[in-house]
Amino acid sequence: MEIELSNKVIDAIAYKCALIVFRKLREADNKDLPEMVTTKQAAKILKISPDRMRKIADRFPHVKKGDAVRGQLLFVKDALLKNC
Repeated sequence: MEIELSNKVIDAIAYKCALIVFRKLREADNKDLPEMVTTKQAAKILKISPDRMRKIADRFPHVKKGDAVRGQLLFVKDALLKNC
């Protein structure tokens, strides 16, 4: 049986999964948490605009802090540096 999911539902599932992983990492050991950077900082690392960074966000490990409307994306800095 095939189930079709809307992009909104897929995004919600991905968000919940990212939160779970992030919380597990934080619980494991705070010093082992990856350094996170804002969209603006991530864009600067990749030498692109913040708007472009938001459009390609799914290419990099990130979490969304806050709600769907006013949330903030936080990216794993090391993953961005590997793509410079």
